[in-house]
Amino acid sequence: MNIEERLQCIVEQPRAYVYGTVEFVNDEWIFFDEEEEEASLVEEIAEQGIEWFHCGHWLSGQWQDQGAVATDLGVFPLENGDRIRFRKRLTYAYQQWLAALPDSTFFQFVQWLNSLGFSLYDCLYCYNGLLFAKSSGVNFIIYDNTEQIGSIHHYYERGRASSDRFEITLNSGERAICAQIG
Repeated sequence: MNIEERLQCIVEQPRAYVYGTVEFVNDEWIFFDEEEEEASLVEEIAEQGIEWFHCGHWLSGQWQDQGAVATDLGVFPLENGDRIRFRKRLTYAYQQWLAALPDSTFFQFVQWLNSLGFSLYDCLYCYNGLLFAKSSGVNFIIYDNTEQIGSIHHYYERGRASSDRFEITLNSGERAICAQIG
């Protein structure tokens, strides 16, 4: 299963989306991020698709240059103040790291991470030694869910027998281990 298929299996990760509103200013559609209070051009952030809040539901679609969203239900023009959201982008190293995990390890890791109060989308930094074709080593991933920070060490071996072991240390000093052998 590729990374996009895996992410579809776990659609509702906390903090997976950036939410905001749109306004038509100086002949351009501007997105105002609710959390960061920053403004961006919609066309620059909507490359992978956007979701538009309409009649109490989020409709998935593709941005249209004329200021509309093309959904399965039709093409809808946006109006000033409409709410949209888009999925946060995962960094290249992090996305490749997730893709390199065996399916069972990936899903066990996500469940473990979620049980600790973190989402896949809370990743601040990922060092991925697998990108350098190392058959064994340690990857470092830092997560921040706005309430706590977690530093994960991923000990891995690849070859005839693969193994993965995850250790997390929280900023509170708590530690936890998750191991997936084989």
